[in-house]
Amino acid sequence: MLSIEIHGLDKLVAKFGAGARPVIRRVTRAVAEQVLGTIAQYPGPVHHPIQWTSAKQRAAYFAKRRKAGLPMGYTRGSDSWSQKLGPSASTVHSATQIGDWKLDQRGDLEAVVGTGVTYAPWVQSAAQQQPMHKASNWITDERAIARVEQSGAIERIIADAVKQEGW
Repeated sequence: MLSIEIHGLDKLVAKFGAGARPVIRRVTRAVAEQVLGTIAQYPGPVHHPIQWTSAKQRAAYFAKRRKAGLPMGYTRGSDSWSQKLGPSASTVHSATQIGDWKLDQRGDLEAVVGTGVTYAPWVQSAAQQQPMHKASNWITDERAIARVEQSGAIERIIADAVKQEGW
């Protein structure tokens, strides 16, 4: 499983007191929704030639496909091995789920964006992303968070929440 934890704004709670908790809960959720929307996107087309980590990895991949009776070519989203990591129009359910990516808010100050797709770490974890997925521009967990931070969305979310509360 791959998950991204978003820890909240405990300094604001300290500054504004317990009355700030519902606002901070909304802010935490809104930031997590931004991360969810960023990471749960298919990249552009597959980059060819496929960049394998090693000849051994390539051979093992094709041996497993042969043993499973599958065609040698993998087709993103429709291959029987695909667990559909990214979304499609039919899998966008709500702000808490896009494709197999889900948002779980845990209290006021923490939200987790994650997926149970078994191969997700090799596709979208900055620590484990394989060269073939990097070449195809799959966004990593770290890049998703950085994009949200750099977009100014967090500041807008906080400013909107503060404005709504009249602080």
